[in-house]
Amino acid sequence: MRRVLAISCVLALTALPAAGAPPTDPALEYDPSSQAWNGMASFVGLAEGMGFSVTPVSSLEWGDISADDILFLVFPLKRVEPQKLAAFVAAGGNVVIADDFGDGKEAMQSMGMLRVEVEQAKSSRFYEGRTFAPIANARGEHPLAKDVGDVVTNHPSLMTNIEGATTIVALDDGAIVVAGERGSGRFVAISDPSILINRMLQFPGNVQLTSNVLNWLDRGNRRARHIILLRGDVPMFGEPRPYIDDAHAGYVSRSIGDLNFWLSERRAWLLTPTAMKALAASLAAALLLLAMLALPVRRGPKIDGAWLRFIRPARRDEAHALVAAADKNQGSNLVLACILRDMVQRLLADLTGKSEPLYTVPETQLVAELSKAKGTAAGVALTRVYRRLRALPSRGQAAAPWSAGHLARREFDTLYKDVAELCRTLGADVPAPAPTVLQEA
Repeated sequence: MRRVLAISCVLALTALPAAGAPPTDPALEYDPSSQAWNGMASFVGLAEGMGFSVTPVSSLEWGDISADDILFLVFPLKRVEPQKLAAFVAAGGNVVIADDFGDGKEAMQSMGMLRVEVEQAKSSRFYEGRTFAPIANARGEHPLAKDVGDVVTNHPSLMTNIEGATTIVALDDGAIVVAGERGSGRFVAISDPSILINRMLQFPGNVQLTSNVLNWLDRGNRRARHIILLRGDVPMFGEPRPYIDDAHAGYVSRSIGDLNFWLSERRAWLLTPTAMKALAASLAAALLLLAMLALPVRRGPKIDGAWLRFIRPARRDEAHALVAAADKNQGSNLVLACILRDMVQRLLADLTGKSEPLYTVPETQLVAELSKAKGTAAGVALTRVYRRLRALPSRGQAAAPWSAGHLARREFDTLYKDVAELCRTLGADVPAPAPTVLQEA
């Protein structure tokens, strides 16, 4: 590419001697097969060198344009319907509309820009001082502007009041190239179609810009590789497809879209009664075959319904569960704390003659009765643990498999020490903990 651009710089020195003169044959203007200065053979060669195919058309059917196509509207002399162009892009189509003084003005306006035809475009630089050849420059960080630099124009019109699009190349008082997205499609608007002619593609910036346009519309996935070139007086018919492409869709979504279009083209909903019966029979046979393949060849084990029986989950406070957890250095401190609480509950019930005194007797009364029966030390020890023991859940709640209750190891050790002191004052010692204790749950 660098060598091509270098050669282009040399050829550019002779690029515009005749640019201001009228073409010798108007029929050759923007002709894709013409080698004349105002033909587009260089554009076709550039596109084909990049892996694209180019098809000039003498008429356009909107419904024939697919996701594999890029539509190039170059200096159209037939009115481009703004609604159809907007619908085409929104459905996922890719289009370049390059027009300065043709009938694409309304279509450009539907894309969010106003084309202004000026006698003399304002610019700080002109190619070799020629006022009909102002030099525009690339703007911003858009992919189309990458490595473009300067773009030489030839009698350009300008685009102003741009909304919903990004200016790519511009002069002092207006844009030359803008690009944007509508729906799932992309568009590029060029207010100077002569950028694409043979003479103008001898400038490096013009070549780079054209290459960037093709790559951007193809989205880099080598899907839209066919250019439909419409130039001049070409009639346009029909309506765009309601769905063309979605760049973010996967292979399956695109395949479904292609199938829907294929069916719509063949009017699948107009099947005759005989054809509908044949289709139904074919589908039934296919479903029967799938069912036969899905059924097991051999009978499996006898189904006795055992998997439906309810099996009660094991409680974590059962003796064997506590021993097993201790052997694995696992277990729940909350369950152990509830066991301590129940032991204290039984001792206090024996002394007071009341059922569950921790929950049925007020704290002050219970402390007074215990102090009277076992001394002040016992009352103080009960006061130290009373509220902590009352705050514990029931043993069943703590031991349930779904319980999310938690008691830190440090808190359990403190509680164990205080309960042991209370039991000592009551004359019932708590066994000392083993050297290897349960891990915090």
